[in-house]
Amino acid sequence: MFKEFFKKAFRSRKTLSDEKVEELEEAIERLTEDTKLREAQIIKFVKLLQQDPINKDKYTKRLIIHQRIIRDNKQKIEELEIKLLDK
Repeated sequence: MFKEFFKKAFRSRKTLSDEKVEELEEAIERLTEDTKLREAQIIKFVKLLQQDPINKDKYTKRLIIHQRIIRDNKQKIEELEIKLLDK
């Protein structure tokens, strides 16, 4: 809730250069694409868990890793979006 209020109330000081803005936008795009790929991997591992219960531990470990990385990516995207408010 605070993040949404901050985004609405923030007044840009225009301290970011055009190159930095472009760099941040590219980073957001890369993180978004990585998140989409990892979400597809999670779907695959969930199916494998159901089809192959013998290797359950291996699939569960990979699921946890992908979920952690997705969470980190989303947090980083939020941070970059807040930085972009100053363009």
